[in-house]
Amino acid sequence: MSDARRLLVITYHFGPDGPVGGHRWWGITKYLARLGWKVSVITAARSSRTDESIDVQVERCPRLWTCLDGIRLVRRLALGLALRGAPHGSPAAHASKPPGLLRQLAREGAAWLAFPDQGRGWMLRAALRTRSMIRDFRPHVVVSSGPPHSAHLVAGLATLGTSARWLIDLRDPWAGPLPKLWESDPILGSRIFHMLSPPMERRALGAADGVITNTHQLADTLAAKYPDVPVVCVPNGVDPECLPPPARDPYPGLGIVHAGTLYAGRDVGPVVRALRIFFERHPDAAQTGSKLRVAGEADAGHARAFFNAVAAAGMERYVEVLGPLPRAEALNVVSRSRLAVVLAQQQELQIPAKLYESVAMGIPTLVVAPAISATGVEGNRIGAVVRDSDDVEGIACLFEHFWRNGPPERSPCPVPITYGAIAPLVDTLLTTTLPPP
Repeated sequence: MSDARRLLVITYHFGPDGPVGGHRWWGITKYLARLGWKVSVITAARSSRTDESIDVQVERCPRLWTCLDGIRLVRRLALGLALRGAPHGSPAAHASKPPGLLRQLAREGAAWLAFPDQGRGWMLRAALRTRSMIRDFRPHVVVSSGPPHSAHLVAGLATLGTSARWLIDLRDPWAGPLPKLWESDPILGSRIFHMLSPPMERRALGAADGVITNTHQLADTLAAKYPDVPVVCVPNGVDPECLPPPARDPYPGLGIVHAGTLYAGRDVGPVVRALRIFFERHPDAAQTGSKLRVAGEADAGHARAFFNAVAAAGMERYVEVLGPLPRAEALNVVSRSRLAVVLAQQQELQIPAKLYESVAMGIPTLVVAPAISATGVEGNRIGAVVRDSDDVEGIACLFEHFWRNGPPERSPCPVPITYGAIAPLVDTLLTTTLPPP
């Protein structure tokens, strides 16, 4: 084994084309390898054509099916047969929900079968694979990144009795604090989660050599919660080699885009209402093809709220729903737009990774979030414009500004946000002891 510095990363998601949770360490390890690190990664993500573009050894450890997966499949098949066999509008086509107590018991049972997260069915396999890799690869540092936070349980089992330093990377809070809106989530809102996650988090953070977060707000919260645990912040960034060049065919008029998942407190309603005010003041903008384009996934509740907001504002003609798109296509939509919108309402400790993409591309970016939230503070730091959800008039005035001043030149970000710039900071972090809390 060579004397090169060796890093082992455990992350459920990994890669630039999959879920956004896999972008962070894909970008960091790519540039750490260029700094001389030997890097191996344990992940549940499927193999990708991008694997060859980085000098990193990627060990794919697929997730196995669990009992809950089988139950969900049986329920889906049974429900499909029942609906196909029932006349339209019959009681079978509109199955009633079970009484409150039974519904709560069913919810807790499902939460138990799904606990701790989507990494169930992966954890034990990954822990065994990781322990074998630690024996062969002999890493100096092991980093587990979540969510899913089951990656930290994998690291805890695999590093037990070894000399490797273990750092926990929290891209989102684990056991809390969580916003009240998460109470409706089938797992995060369950009693099982509230009972078992805090002691798991406490034991993991107590066993690890330190914690990394991607926002200063989460770092401060954890430092206050665990005063004996070293906590540092390494912000997210972007890999410029994965971004498209400036678009040659921009959208007509004032092209506005939101590219990202609608979940938690994210609400496009204020943007839709501001666009209506803008069109009332500038009807010529509507006539030139100005539109709001929305790309990404949304659960049933958020999709319903979105379409209701569009209908209430009478903006159906001026809102284009693109649905989920491959990352390259979504970035192309952003590149062709005059203004990108990043939603981060009710996410006080988190920052959507999409913020860094649009800013790095030189696309003017509107952050809809409280100014004192993590996204609001970061948006101001890297050159975005921040408006609160209640400031619909301020958002409309921003649209007017871009309409009157024409297409702006692509402006560089005022601070370094690329993973090429972040990697040297991580290099120092991995080779030294974390500062005391």
